[in-house]
Amino acid sequence: MMDEELILLNPGPACTSKRVKDALLRGDLCHREPEFAELLSRIREALPRALNLGGTHEALLVTGSGTAAMEMAVISSVREGRGVIIVNNGVYGDRMIKIAKAHGIPFHEVRSDWTVPADPASVRAALARHPEVDAVVCVHHETTTGLINPIKEIGEVVAGHGALFVIDAISGTAIEDQDLAEVRADVICGTANKGLHGQPGMSFILCSDRSIARIQEVPERSLYLNAASYLKGQRGGDVPFTPAVQVCYALDEALAEFEEAGGFAARTRLYRERAALVRGQFARLGLKVLVDKQFRSNTVTMLHLPESVTYDALHDELKKRGYVVYAGQGQLSKDFFRICTMGEIPWHRLEALEDALGEAIEAARG
Repeated sequence: MMDEELILLNPGPACTSKRVKDALLRGDLCHREPEFAELLSRIREALPRALNLGGTHEALLVTGSGTAAMEMAVISSVREGRGVIIVNNGVYGDRMIKIAKAHGIPFHEVRSDWTVPADPASVRAALARHPEVDAVVCVHHETTTGLINPIKEIGEVVAGHGALFVIDAISGTAIEDQDLAEVRADVICGTANKGLHGQPGMSFILCSDRSIARIQEVPERSLYLNAASYLKGQRGGDVPFTPAVQVCYALDEALAEFEEAGGFAARTRLYRERAALVRGQFARLGLKVLVDKQFRSNTVTMLHLPESVTYDALHDELKKRGYVVYAGQGQLSKDFFRICTMGEIPWHRLEALEDALGEAIEAARG
């Protein structure tokens, strides 16, 4: 292994800056003290502002992975006796179905192939068939394949119906070009890590006024993930359960770095530039990308494994050279692998990836 830091080229957890890591050392703090209330308030104000949603959405923080935010969002958006439409074209769309099933929420699936973006017309047709639903749920960036769904167009369809539009933007937040201020989403789910470059362990939902009203109408389906409890507590500077205080410190620092570096426009430009760099390398190495160019995200690239190369062998050879890559999921796991340019990555390490990948492929064949 090389002397430099191991670079995580997986879709989370992502590498973080020294400044963010150092924030973990600010010290121990009881979450019932006024200093934590100040920290919580600062983060709750910064999250919508950083994502161009200041004044339209309110943030609720929860200790847990992005799936915790998604589960909170789904179960807090559907009233008793109502259902949900779930857009499913990947592992994370399917995860939403599992959430609905786990809580006994009736669901209707709008399904498409894993390499094909969701069709807004199909969502419109589903809403016509099921006018009783309370919400439509869609993944922004399906990291299963690196596919982007047309959330703005789907949001326009949903707005015409009156249901809440819930998006899993966990791998799209502060990464993808679509400005969330232009998406008519009522609930936006995100995480501290990934595009915001904080530490894993904290997630959040950003809620519109309509969503805030709905949260207070739904039944209490979970003790830990009941959004109404978080809303009441966090508006008063409190949390219902012990939070990951040090991870909050790191998120606070990451948001400061994000805004100092130019905010949303600068961060998404960085991700576009990274994608262009590494995808040029993949082309020169003869690696084939699964998803069509116009549908690709700014981070995850799903690549065909080279002939006579297994994922495990490639992974291990690349790790010796200082990079961690990720396997395909589901039916794609045998023939594909993923490379993701998410988090804090020095530019020179991305430039060096081409040689490392080429060497790793040759060594894996041996």
